[in-house]
Amino acid sequence: MTDDLRPNFSFIIKDNEQAAARSMSDGNYVQSFLLLHALIESLLRAFLQKHGRLHFTDLITEYKSYLESEHYQFPTFVTELEEFNRRRNRIVHELWRKGFTYTNRQTEPAAQAAINVYGLLIEWLETFDPAIMEVGFAYE
Repeated sequence: MTDDLRPNFSFIIKDNEQAAARSMSDGNYVQSFLLLHALIESLLRAFLQKHGRLHFTDLITEYKSYLESEHYQFPTFVTELEEFNRRRNRIVHELWRKGFTYTNRQTEPAAQAAINVYGLLIEWLETFDPAIMEVGFAYE
């Protein structure tokens, strides 16, 4: 694949960020949370430069290993990312067990928290790699 055929990741990221914001303002908290989950996964993939077939849990493990290699004794954001992924799994299971309306109402606080985690994680990762912002991630 040549460079001119690669997708413009900054456009994709911006599009997903805008869709997540619209979903929040429209009260579609499930969609907003799931879009933020995808954005955080993309952020981890870009930061770790891992583009193969990895699960979110694999990315968390890789991120934790990175922190260890940088001699960080406290694994900043690891617990939050693990809980974030468990919450995503619960939301998906609740959709088929209790339906969209109930799950959506229950997801509002998680979606609000996901926005905060996303912004803080971008800022944190930027301390290791200032170029991460050039990929297109924004924490506004």
